[in-house]
Amino acid sequence: MYSIIARLYLFLKIAVIVVFETVTLGKARCKCKTKLDGKVALITGGNTGIGLETARDLARRGATVIIASRNVEKSEAAVKDIIKTTGNTKIHFKSLNLLKFSSIIKFADEFNKEYNNLDILVNNSGTTMFKQNLSEDGVERVIQINYVGPFLLTNLLMNKLIASKPSRIVIVSSKANEFHEIDPDDIAGVRPLDALTRYSNSKLYNILWAKALAKRLPEGVTANAIHPGIVKTEIFNTLTDRMRKVVLWVISVFFKNAEEGAQTTIHACVAPELELVSGEYFEECRIRLANKVTRDEKLVDYVWENTMKLVNDRLPRPL
Repeated sequence: MYSIIARLYLFLKIAVIVVFETVTLGKARCKCKTKLDGKVALITGGNTGIGLETARDLARRGATVIIASRNVEKSEAAVKDIIKTTGNTKIHFKSLNLLKFSSIIKFADEFNKEYNNLDILVNNSGTTMFKQNLSEDGVERVIQINYVGPFLLTNLLMNKLIASKPSRIVIVSSKANEFHEIDPDDIAGVRPLDALTRYSNSKLYNILWAKALAKRLPEGVTANAIHPGIVKTEIFNTLTDRMRKVVLWVISVFFKNAEEGAQTTIHACVAPELELVSGEYFEECRIRLANKVTRDEKLVDYVWENTMKLVNDRLPRPL
């Protein structure tokens, strides 16, 4: 009985998000013609959905694009697809599993040795999971893939980003952050919560993280969070079959495809007027006010400090 009630509650919360998004529906596009020849862009989860379309756009602009993902087959297919559709052969795949700190460390070590610069880092990977389980690092899996793993990765690549400035960090968040129930003393996400709340928490942490980074980054390195809109992508694959079919049908009729959903991410990556803009939250290629709790500077710092402690407690060498 609890399982049925939990699923109904989750479905109703998703419905609220859909209705709210319908009211503010838009399909803004990134219109700038910025070229990226000689630039290096790294996109987590760049083998499908918004990440794939972001990678394709940056490739068209001439960037060297690295797709970071754990799915080898999909990533190799994505590389071939991008090369075929853009003519840019500087597209590569590197294996990365954000559910394992050991994989993140290995990836960062190899990347730092292999590439001389990192001009754009897009923390795009995201997931939803109905069941709440911890990773081998003791972090709830949605929180780790959506927030803690990217947090670690970005810190391990920070010296490369600083050396490459002007450089940009783009963090994909979601309007779903409005349904958060965050506990900054439980960054690992051990407290029992429903699936949407865990997802919402991870996306609110993303916005807080962008603001914390902006306070700590040197001039020339920026960090911003974005909401792509409601998009038909594979992120919904972890929902139950019936729920996924309903959600994807609604999205396909009323909302965005992956190419449309990638536009705000692309804008944050390349718009020349954003070169010095940092710590902001974007929707429809415009700066918007985020959740009011993100304007609590003490909370921003507290979440940063607790996340840093969580990560350092699990690393062989601290950041």
